[in-house]
Amino acid sequence: MNRKISEEIKIDPSDVHQNFKDVSIKIFCCRYWILEEWECDDLKAPFWRIYHNSVAGSSIRYKGKTIPMNQQTILIIPPNTSFSSQLKYPFNKEDESIKGRKFTEQDRLEQLAAKGKVDQMFFHFSLGYPLDFVRSGIHEIQFNERNKLPLEQIKQACISDTITGFQESLRIKQLIADCLLQLPAEIWDSGNIDHRILKSIKFMEANFKRKITNDQLADTANMATNSFARLFKTSTGTATQQYILKLRIQASCNLMHHTNKSLDEISYECGFSDRHHFSKIFKKILKVTPSDYKKQLKMV
Repeated sequence: MNRKISEEIKIDPSDVHQNFKDVSIKIFCCRYWILEEWECDDLKAPFWRIYHNSVAGSSIRYKGKTIPMNQQTILIIPPNTSFSSQLKYPFNKEDESIKGRKFTEQDRLEQLAAKGKVDQMFFHFSLGYPLDFVRSGIHEIQFNERNKLPLEQIKQACISDTITGFQESLRIKQLIADCLLQLPAEIWDSGNIDHRILKSIKFMEANFKRKITNDQLADTANMATNSFARLFKTSTGTATQQYILKLRIQASCNLMHHTNKSLDEISYECGFSDRHHFSKIFKKILKVTPSDYKKQLKMV
């Protein structure tokens, strides 16, 4: 007996709608370095970081606690976490210094410790809203056998300059996802965010470089302008236009960390009318000028 199967069943046999969380890992950089000095204060940045060292000797300090970096642990640091780093000298914010270079085929791990140096594998990435707005902190997770193979493959890709290939990008995202899954579940609790606000934020993230009005944002949420503005501030703790400015400043920080663009180029690329306006907003939000921020940048 022939039966006609409906198109709806062929597509999805259930009438229960599944609304999955939108998780997108955006990688800014992945590097494998040798560090000789790493004395830095206030390494706060608007993106996530993951660190893993095979050679012990360096450490970071967060809220008075010193956390050693070694082969047994992977450190995960959420955006906007202020911490200090140390390798050669005691912590001293007045004497910041960094000396390092790329790990090459000729380098050997066993030789680094004897010379007072360490290796460092690190990733900079973002997860978007609201996952980039978790509480600051330093999370230590145990390095395990599941991490070992992808990490070694990623290291080798960094050494051979093939790290931006398709398979390598998947391996990096796989490793990042595995590490994030080991964080405590409560870190992701951002409350019940209204879907209309999430929709408007996605619109902001895609269009922050150009002028966006509150009327346009309210339209994306299908709400009256004043009602939308109140709901947005209640949900995010920030007014709409201030949120757009923060997106622009975050983008400018990412460019300063991961490109060689000039401040004029960055200000234009991030939607500011001119360098003066960019500097004014940057200092208002981050309490430091873009020039000083760029001078203090450490690629670790």
